[in-house]
Amino acid sequence: MSSLTLLFCIVILIWFWQAGLKCRDIAVRTARNSCTHQELQFLDATVSLKNIRPYYRNIDDLGLSRTYVFDYSSNGISRQTGCVVLHNTRVTSVIFEESHDERH
Repeated sequence: MSSLTLLFCIVILIWFWQAGLKCRDIAVRTARNSCTHQELQFLDATVSLKNIRPYYRNIDDLGLSRTYVFDYSSNGISRQTGCVVLHNTRVTSVIFEESHDERH
């Protein structure tokens, strides 16, 4: 393997790693804002990458789809799971688990 090829591979890996960090930051910010909007408690440090895969809709819309999961609480005791789906750096959906607690 030539030095140029090795350098190119290292640059690609660093770019992929930085893109992943940027997407995680977007997912954390989106989850926090969504929980605030829904009057839920966002549980910090619970955002994690669940799935990453390529996606393709047309020649202008291709890239990586990342799904991040996070935890939140509606009452400070129970814990539910939500997820944020990104296509590249664009948020495409935020999903909250249905609440199973009974409110009287």
